[in-house]
Amino acid sequence: MRATFRRLLSAFAALVLVGSGLLALAPAAAADVTYVPDTWNGKVVYLSEACHDRGDTLCHTNTGCDGFSENANAYSLAVSATTQRDPDHMNLLERGYKVVRGNGLTRANIANSNRVGADLHVPLHSNAISKACESGFSTERYGTQVMYVSSAGRECAQVMKTRIGASSPGTNDVRRYRTDLGELNQTNAVACYLEQEYHVWDKGVSWMRNRADWSWRIGLGVDVYLGYP
Repeated sequence: MRATFRRLLSAFAALVLVGSGLLALAPAAAADVTYVPDTWNGKVVYLSEACHDRGDTLCHTNTGCDGFSENANAYSLAVSATTQRDPDHMNLLERGYKVVRGNGLTRANIANSNRVGADLHVPLHSNAISKACESGFSTERYGTQVMYVSSAGRECAQVMKTRIGASSPGTNDVRRYRTDLGELNQTNAVACYLEQEYHVWDKGVSWMRNRADWSWRIGLGVDVYLGYP
């Protein structure tokens, strides 16, 4: 009886309530997914998907224009950057990286990144200025933001800002020092925290959804930072 109740409670928590204006909730995923290249270059990249646990055991998401979900987008971006085939550009696997896709609570992703001995830890997020979809603002209000705390992370953040920001529609691409984020402070790997664009304007959402056109830039940024191992 108790097990049945727990299953029902979990299913209820997983209901997506975006249409009613409420934040979507989903149980934290159970396990990471590991991708192994045909020829490994010896480096491990940990892609940590957005999961706003807010001190509980659920993944809360942030929503934006046209029903955009930050968590769902982070999942799709991680898969695309790792496996998306492009005749002109290489994904992370084709570049020789072992990729671990972290799809759990933030604290679990930190622990798992440390456990697998990641060489680079990249949280995947999108940004917001307001809680509602904005209109009538210039492109200078938006852009790619990459955060860091260490000197090595600063270098990684600069590379990611340059490579990904060149494609994002906003022009306010910045590298930002932060000391209050666990995924920057608690990972053994160098961490650079990617806020790919703002999900509160239509051009940013459209660009993020067209990830197949630019997700290869993550692999390029990793290669440039790590020196093409």
